[in-house]
Amino acid sequence: MTIRNASFSARLLTRAIALAGLPLMAVMSTATFAQDSQSAQSDEVEQLRQRVDQLEKTLKGAVASAPELNEDNPYILREGDGLKIGETTISFGGFIKADVITGSGGDGTLNTYSVGLPRTFAKAAASDNNSWKTGFSARESRLSIGTETDDVAGHDLRTYLEMDFNQAIDAPGNEVVSNSYAPRLRQAYGNWNGWDFGQTYTTFTDLAALPEILNQGKMAAFIYTTQPMIRYSMAAPGGKFMVALENPEDGYGSNSYDDQSYPDLTARYQIRGKYGFYSVAGVLRNLEDDASDDEQLAGAVSLSARIPTIGRDDLRMQYSYGALGRYMGLFTYPDVDLAAQGGGEVKALKSYGATVAYRHYWSATWRSNLVGSHTEIVSDLTNPVATPGANGTLSYFDTSTSVHANLIWQANRKLQLGLEYAYWDFGNIADGGSSQYEQVMASAKMSF
Repeated sequence: MTIRNASFSARLLTRAIALAGLPLMAVMSTATFAQDSQSAQSDEVEQLRQRVDQLEKTLKGAVASAPELNEDNPYILREGDGLKIGETTISFGGFIKADVITGSGGDGTLNTYSVGLPRTFAKAAASDNNSWKTGFSARESRLSIGTETDDVAGHDLRTYLEMDFNQAIDAPGNEVVSNSYAPRLRQAYGNWNGWDFGQTYTTFTDLAALPEILNQGKMAAFIYTTQPMIRYSMAAPGGKFMVALENPEDGYGSNSYDDQSYPDLTARYQIRGKYGFYSVAGVLRNLEDDASDDEQLAGAVSLSARIPTIGRDDLRMQYSYGALGRYMGLFTYPDVDLAAQGGGEVKALKSYGATVAYRHYWSATWRSNLVGSHTEIVSDLTNPVATPGANGTLSYFDTSTSVHANLIWQANRKLQLGLEYAYWDFGNIADGGSSQYEQVMASAKMSF
């Protein structure tokens, strides 16, 4: 009897302990399950992070490499997706640009452009013919190919190739039947570990300050040149510093003397921040003439800025001075005094140029630009009244002024429509008078 009571009491105690332990066991089981669940979630998060890293690495090369990439600039290639083949990602881009221009005055050039002068498109648009003439063109359309290869000797290797159909004055094409124009190389360069090798925009210019006009950089005084070079870029306080050895050349019109012994030395220091973009640049050139066995070391400086104002508006400015020659205004002036060169002396032709532009946003999709640009020779000319076309002629003008005003509708990131009025005034050397050119341009730009 005593034994049964003890056994019964033991069973009761065991049940009590078991029942009392159930909550603890549940808590422990829950904790264990939570730990397992948390561990599983951590594994999933880690796997997801690895997949994101891999995806970012895969897509990293899908952006086309373009100089001074800036979507605000309609003439610089936009970003775009790419196709990865092996270790290299290839991206394609560009735009179709359709223009119609009606002009009055000008130099009478047939459907192309002349050195230092605005596009006319119509041969009848000459300075002695003030009737308005019309021409159409799609020649500013561009095609570009960019590549990026990861880990080439420890650094990414990028290449960029860009073409358009804007041929030189001696290749006017055929307007009668085919309107055909061969592709023209604009840029072809590679970038690796801070080095640029190949052809791109001169280090002497600041594309961030380039005004937005429809006629592709056609202002009187802006620095806008592409040429082969070797350039190195490095980080500097507030921005970056660039120094380059670039292709040397001098001449005028269709004459390229091609007798330089040393490359042009260019450098630019650029500051970028919330208060805008600011640059100071310089170029050092050795001008030579084999015929006269004479040479001269010359240089030029340039200051530029792009300053945010109200809302999305901005102010853009550039001032340049010195032996600018072919670097300014699409070769507005020769590099040397041609009359002095005819007399056996190399004498750098000094000039200055100033450009001011204001961009105003009327709304998110509508904007306007007002641009004024002026350049002038400051050297004392050897023969300032030379007869045009005779030996020693400098140019038929010694000052150039342009004004542009436009209205642009950005219907979509890939579709831009615009209308622009431009006025040019050229100061004649020979008689002290002036010539004018006016044009109205409508443009449609469709990016891809």
